[in-house]
Amino acid sequence: MADATRSVTLRVTGVSKRFGTTQAVEDASFVVRAGELIGIAGHNGAGKTTLLNVVAGQLRGDSGTVDLAGQPREATAAAPAPNDAGIRIVHQELSLSPALRVDETAAVFDRKAGAFSWRRQAWRKLRDVLDEMFPGHGIRPGLLIGDLSISRRQMIECACAMLSRGREPVLLILDEPTSSLGNTATQTFYAYLRKRAEQGLSAIITTHRLNEMVHYLDRIYVMRDGKVISEQGGPGTTKESLVRAMGVGAHEAQAGRPAAGPAPAGRPVAAAGQAEPAAGGGELRVEIAERDAGADGAGPIRVRAGEIVGLAGLEGHGQLEVLEALSHSAASPRRSMKRTAHQQVRVTGSASYVSGDRRVRGIFRYWSLAGNVSISSLRAVSTAGFVSPAEEAGLAARWAGLLGIKAAPRDPITSLSGGTQQKALMARALAAGGDVLLLEDPTRGVDQSTKDDVYALLREQASQGKCVIWYSTENDELQYCDRILVFRGGRIVGTLLGPEASEDAILSTSFAGSV
Repeated sequence: MADATRSVTLRVTGVSKRFGTTQAVEDASFVVRAGELIGIAGHNGAGKTTLLNVVAGQLRGDSGTVDLAGQPREATAAAPAPNDAGIRIVHQELSLSPALRVDETAAVFDRKAGAFSWRRQAWRKLRDVLDEMFPGHGIRPGLLIGDLSISRRQMIECACAMLSRGREPVLLILDEPTSSLGNTATQTFYAYLRKRAEQGLSAIITTHRLNEMVHYLDRIYVMRDGKVISEQGGPGTTKESLVRAMGVGAHEAQAGRPAAGPAPAGRPVAAAGQAEPAAGGGELRVEIAERDAGADGAGPIRVRAGEIVGLAGLEGHGQLEVLEALSHSAASPRRSMKRTAHQQVRVTGSASYVSGDRRVRGIFRYWSLAGNVSISSLRAVSTAGFVSPAEEAGLAARWAGLLGIKAAPRDPITSLSGGTQQKALMARALAAGGDVLLLEDPTRGVDQSTKDDVYALLREQASQGKCVIWYSTENDELQYCDRILVFRGGRIVGTLLGPEASEDAILSTSFAGSV
């Protein structure tokens, strides 16, 4: 916990901001001291991002004051560029150019890169930060940003925020900085932030991973409906206390959704180490076989209708390759076997895929919410080959209600928050009604109430005969699966039951090296 007697780095007083009829932020006030790591928690649409954009000077408020390091300004007035004010920002929606190389990207952020060998100079500085922030990151200078996974792009954006830009940062603003990072990368990231905080840097962090807030941050402000309603910190702060303060319990009661939970008792699931359920099960939907498994006699992993199977292990160890190969198999006219470096996979039936990289491989940026939700269900909303606007809007409204999307069907998808856009991708996949749901980190950047809705919906879909294959960077989510396949080095090295899928069990299995 940071010392309350430390000097104040940031004091926000009475900030409000309205967009049309929507009061995004109302009379918000909070304080950040030197060397503190502060969290701002709240559901999607609570006003967190809007408030931080006003603090950074990227958006003018309607009222209030922002005092940064003893330099007060009216929130309604134009502000200096964030870097000139000593603020560094990492936005939830990553902003790196996909056409640039990694070393060229570093040079964009590093103003001290010289005229000669500028790529090498900039890369050397970025590499030093990456090595400390994310040891073993595996990023090389000549790679194109567009060819990197979303987790590695997130690593680069976080590291670039710490490069020299003419002055040292006073305040770091991080909006969902770990949303696509695995457990190990998250731990080393917060260790780096703590080290910098001890040197005087202050940081404001928003994340829907509430356990991170409890474990790594000094104090947490809770926002609800545009207002800062409480402050939490110290030993009494828990994920549950944050959920209560955010009003998630009330949301669940209003929504009338059943609580999510692990696999129902009595369902035939695999014992640890088994490839498939011991008995019973529905129709075969997915097969995953290790290509070099003949020596030890390991058979293929079979996943049947009604099952939810998680893919776990350290980030970048082959889970996404398997997920994408399954998608390609489902899209093949003959449902043919597809290969990764270490597996061959097959899907029987149709499949819907939810990408974790919503900006690049998810949303259609110039379309409405209705268009984004209905694109995979055109037959259901068309008559004689023509899309019915009323049917399209009705489909979107139905799934928006189930997932708590607070937007009209014709609202532009880009007018929604990142978390709400992720809900729209989930709605698209569920509306399509495939036999298999392939989920790539589907709850990235969404609030706890929506996560609970998603868990319940997935269990409901499984009960109706859907097969769900689910990759998540949040290991605690995987307890809602029937079984979990743990990856290491591209291979499946173990199987766990959902209730057994603790952080320690997953990490222990991922390093065991054998099934």
